[in-house]
Amino acid sequence: MPTNRLSKLFSRSEKDKAAEAEAERNGSTPSPPPNYQEVPPDYDGEHALPPPDITAGFSNLKLGDDAGSQPIDVQCIAHLKVLECFYRLRQQIGSTDGLYGIENSVVTAAGLSPNSETANAELLTKLGEKRWAIYVARAVDRFDKWIVSVVPGAQAVRISTLVTEGPQGTLCEPMDDKPLHFDRDNMPPADVLMVWHAYMLNPRAYLEDCLRWGRMRLWHTSFPWQAGVDCINSETFVWEAGDGAEDVFRHMTGLPYDNLAMTGPKVLKCPGCDVDTPAPWTTCSNNVPTGSFPSHKALGVAIDDMLSSGTGYCDKNFLTPCSACGTDITHERLKAAKFCNDVKRLLSPDNVPMGGTLLGLEGIPWKAAGQKDISTMEITETTNKLLYEGLGELILRQKDLGGKGGSQSMEGIRDLVEQALQNRTYIRKVRKSLSQRLLRAERIAIRRMMSRYWENSSPFALDLVGAVVRQGSFIEKMHNIDWLHSPALPSTMKRLVTKYERFVAIMGGSPMRMAVPTLDVDLAWHTHQLNPYSYLQYTIKCTRQFVDHDDKIAETTLNTSFEWTSSQYQKLYKEPYSECTCWYCEAVRESHTSAASRLFNTQSNKVNDQLHDVEQDPRKSVHISTHNAVRPTGKEATYQFSVDKKVKELDKAYFKACERARKKGKKEPKRNDYYYSDAYGYPVYIPATAALGLALQLSQPEDAEGVEDVAVDAGRVREAQPEVVAAEAWVEGAAEEVEAEVAVVEGAAEAVVAAVVDAR
Repeated sequence: MPTNRLSKLFSRSEKDKAAEAEAERNGSTPSPPPNYQEVPPDYDGEHALPPPDITAGFSNLKLGDDAGSQPIDVQCIAHLKVLECFYRLRQQIGSTDGLYGIENSVVTAAGLSPNSETANAELLTKLGEKRWAIYVARAVDRFDKWIVSVVPGAQAVRISTLVTEGPQGTLCEPMDDKPLHFDRDNMPPADVLMVWHAYMLNPRAYLEDCLRWGRMRLWHTSFPWQAGVDCINSETFVWEAGDGAEDVFRHMTGLPYDNLAMTGPKVLKCPGCDVDTPAPWTTCSNNVPTGSFPSHKALGVAIDDMLSSGTGYCDKNFLTPCSACGTDITHERLKAAKFCNDVKRLLSPDNVPMGGTLLGLEGIPWKAAGQKDISTMEITETTNKLLYEGLGELILRQKDLGGKGGSQSMEGIRDLVEQALQNRTYIRKVRKSLSQRLLRAERIAIRRMMSRYWENSSPFALDLVGAVVRQGSFIEKMHNIDWLHSPALPSTMKRLVTKYERFVAIMGGSPMRMAVPTLDVDLAWHTHQLNPYSYLQYTIKCTRQFVDHDDKIAETTLNTSFEWTSSQYQKLYKEPYSECTCWYCEAVRESHTSAASRLFNTQSNKVNDQLHDVEQDPRKSVHISTHNAVRPTGKEATYQFSVDKKVKELDKAYFKACERARKKGKKEPKRNDYYYSDAYGYPVYIPATAALGLALQLSQPEDAEGVEDVAVDAGRVREAQPEVVAAEAWVEGAAEEVEAEVAVVEGAAEAVVAAVVDAR
């Protein structure tokens, strides 16, 4: 049986085993364990205190229907309980041997040394991750059917409706229909709830889809906290809905309540003839590696090849032929088909806007919460007219972009869009102006529209499979910290809600900068987003924009922004932002702790020193919140240069922190590998925010030649032109000179400190 994390936790340590071996050599045996069934002689049963109830903090939560304008501590507790349920579900699915034909025997029967438990566990984890990815894909398919049924009769919005009602500020206001009501007898299954949860944590995409497809009643429905926690067993965290829930879900979707009970293939519409076509979920198990392997590394390569070689819907190289017209259906063709189908809706009498064209640069559809977004009109009108004035028909007529069934690749569609943008006469017609130059908002809108289709064939504004998988990193960290079983749970939740409010205030005070959350802030932030209307009202009031939570950021930008957030928080509130004492957080704090602060022993410096009074487990610390993503491609040399530079800066700050610790007689911060890789050295997907378009989900690969080469940096969107690059180089050089001068001043201050110490 493979060793997993849980079994390792309860297994004997090597120290215990060595002690037993030593006792046997000395002719003695260890003392037997006590008989826990035997009552001690002096036991006073009448006055004995019962053992503490470790579920007391979350087993009987009472949450009102009104979530209020801000998250409250009891909602954060409920959220932790829901996240633990999702964590246990993932562990169960990933460790189910043979699920979807993926057998653990690929590893256990390979004949390699059984002593390498860690290597075996890593290979088994790869199999578990593939099982989980397939399970999530099936969950998204089930969610798609549920969301269509939960708001029956929903009508897609027309552009004319947006243009008429948007300026009045009514698009996001509550309608006559009340929010949906959930209880234990109509709650969806845990897997469907998990997808809905991840969807809501992308607030702009969620608003866009609900507005576009007429599901604003669902958008005005908060996450069903009370029903959710009532369905979760407080000891096992297993999902236990009411007796009627299964019948309700089956009636709404025609699917079984249990994801694993769902049989049959994935059914797709053929892009060529629109006929329903079945496709297997995966075929990777058909390519099980055989033969002997000289090492775990070689077996790992073979397993990677197996997991990536399938041609099912959940496999990278998906391909299935349509039995009706012979079209080869692939992921690329499905993405292009989604774009073409949306073009047809745009050109039809319904005049449904394209994805990515409903919200302004500040995330607001014209007007909401008293705040206008004047860029919305330019984005909605120009982007859709670009297709409406002839380009859309041209795309639909094309037959040479990949074979049968019309335009079959997003690359081919992009080429046609670029040709249209270079046609001055056509652009004048689209803009109804003598000028053919697109405005900044219009260029961003075209890039944003393309991002909705570039790597996403689903009916949603984002790939929900990826959204759920990315949330897994945060969910695991919440499990490791285990606030749920802490006796200080209520006070901890109150503190993190306060810290979240301060975090939003920092965003509002510096709209051109990007703020990065720590894990405690992120929990409250996530909790607030699960009440969409309240979250929109609150963030617009505090920051003058609808703050998004879906930005793909490389670690160089992440590091700089986290340093800035940490510095601002400590300056405004006289408290450390991250209370973690891992090497990364130590280095960040050191980078913005001035020599003057150390000289005069200010309050912030005292608080920093107090963090080291208690030994911390890095896995359970309130570290920077990150969600992993793929490494950015393109411009590798430039990117690696910036990474190396930031690593050197962190190294310098880290060694200074070590020197300070030694002088004070405290332990040096350990360079823990877990946080080294998690915080720096890899690109990460983080929940971060900034104004003016940083929150756009630019899904197009960085090395691809986009419709308009737009770079996004710290909330400022600008065209990537040579003069801009030159200006940036000059600014960077000037910044380095300033940094050198600061270093001189700090050196002088430290000399003064040394002189004062010597004088004493």
